[in-house]
Amino acid sequence: MIYITGTRDIHLENTAVALGKFDGLHRGHQILIEKIKQYKSRGLQAVMFTFDFHPASFIQHKPLELIFTREERIKWAEKMGIDILIEFPFTKETSGMEAEDFVRDILVRDIGAKMIVAGSDFHFGHERRGNVEMLQSLGKNLGFEVDVCHKLQIEAPVYEDGKFTGRREMRDVSSTLIREAIRRGDMEFATEMLGTPFSVSGEVIHGRQLGRTLGMPTANVAPPMHKIMPPNGVYSSRTLVGAYEYHSVTNIGFNPTVADNNSKRMETYVYDFSGSLYGQEIEVQLFRFERPEMKFESVEALKNQIHRDKAKSMEYFGTHYHI
Repeated sequence: MIYITGTRDIHLENTAVALGKFDGLHRGHQILIEKIKQYKSRGLQAVMFTFDFHPASFIQHKPLELIFTREERIKWAEKMGIDILIEFPFTKETSGMEAEDFVRDILVRDIGAKMIVAGSDFHFGHERRGNVEMLQSLGKNLGFEVDVCHKLQIEAPVYEDGKFTGRREMRDVSSTLIREAIRRGDMEFATEMLGTPFSVSGEVIHGRQLGRTLGMPTANVAPPMHKIMPPNGVYSSRTLVGAYEYHSVTNIGFNPTVADNNSKRMETYVYDFSGSLYGQEIEVQLFRFERPEMKFESVEALKNQIHRDKAKSMEYFGTHYHI
């Protein structure tokens, strides 16, 4: 896969271009990706076009809460069979560009779009004036076709005052809805929308090594900057180390019993793994929230609870994933 970022100097020809923020690569986004891959049979290159800076954070000065970091998005785009990933610079100049100029000068002239794939609610250009109707109109004169994908809907749980009402209603699959689920710790619903478990990747760093003395060594990872994180607590998880997968138990928080860290970290007990993970890049997939983070009266009490957490995690995976 070709990865283009940090430049407007792009010269491509004969492309099928999927447009979107692609900050989550959820199941709705995956429909767009599958569409452009189909046009490869016409000799078109499959291009995923997004911005290198989330427009809402730039324009509205909102803090970034990324479902996928840049590195994770690159990995998934390549895994999904994209030929070219473009992260176009989002600047004041870009945000002020008229929609028609963006289509003519960027998508058609520079990127060589012959087919543009977008969601039915996609907007672009200055004051979000551009939409799929404008794309269809411009395509007649500029020589490209438009493939419009309707929003994917899902039965979503309804919450009132932070509590599940027991009801569900149809809602569009979106990054906003995924963030809501992650903030609540509803990892199973997030997985349903993403099509894959929400995960956190990072290099294993040194901790206090208490787990090793307890006979339960853990892998510590500092969550990436701007990555959205679920509530502090314990999760049934799966840890990917290179080509290998291990079931695990993950604590997110400040380790109040033994450390009370100043910064949040993710500590994962990878059971049935032997060896050292220090300095290695791992991916921790979070499947289900099991309990809040607690402060125990003693290290022995903590150890006993970790054993209970492991048993609960093994029961969960045995029921749902047949370990």
